[in-house]
Amino acid sequence: MPEKQTTYTEKFTVYRTDGDHLGNVKLGALLRYAQQVATAHAEAVGLDDALYRKTHTAYVLAKLALHIERLPRVDEELTLLTQPENCKRAVNKRITHFYDASGAEAAVMDSRWVLIDTEKRIILRKHPEQFNDQWAADVPFELPIKLPRIALEDCEVLGEQQAVYSRCDMNGHLNNTRYADIVCDAVPWEVWDTAQIRDFTISYHREVPRGECFTLRRARPAEDTFYFEGEREGKSAFEAQLIFKHL
Repeated sequence: MPEKQTTYTEKFTVYRTDGDHLGNVKLGALLRYAQQVATAHAEAVGLDDALYRKTHTAYVLAKLALHIERLPRVDEELTLLTQPENCKRAVNKRITHFYDASGAEAAVMDSRWVLIDTEKRIILRKHPEQFNDQWAADVPFELPIKLPRIALEDCEVLGEQQAVYSRCDMNGHLNNTRYADIVCDAVPWEVWDTAQIRDFTISYHREVPRGECFTLRRARPAEDTFYFEGEREGKSAFEAQLIFKHL
């Protein structure tokens, strides 16, 4: 059995393809770095694809909150340090810090994961033995992760979005990081020219399988805030919120 590692660190360089028109890293790219370091950490302690196939399980992201102190730039080297917590009430919390070359924290993410039975499509409240005691007993940090209640009648319909080839992952559904790309695309250009993301929160309610569509809605409860909701087959697939700070 691989040795227990309660933290894991990996370096990432912000590729130019991950930058926007101002040279800032895109939100979706930050989430993809965090997803990769979480995957590498799990593999380092033996939680790999072979184990998931054997146990008919998969980790699914339920919700996350990301707070940005300073938006990283293209060509910057970032050090990600990730700290997962043991399962509590069916949920694994994972805190991921983004540090710049000087050691200053540029961003921090609080993500909540659940382990599902891929055959029964249910959340496992009791994990298989191989998943026990891999992480820290407690990670005493969290971000505000609750989304506001916004009535659908207060939202404008932006049209249909589809889980096309470029947005889907190995699980055959819309990858969790691609929701960030979709909502960022729905923010007006003038906002991107005058402000930067400060906080991003998202809750994943229902997967969007490859080829399927959902209706995207948007509201603006405050000048610096955008709320999004995606509906598939009459049920909410996700909710998200972006909060900006002016430059």
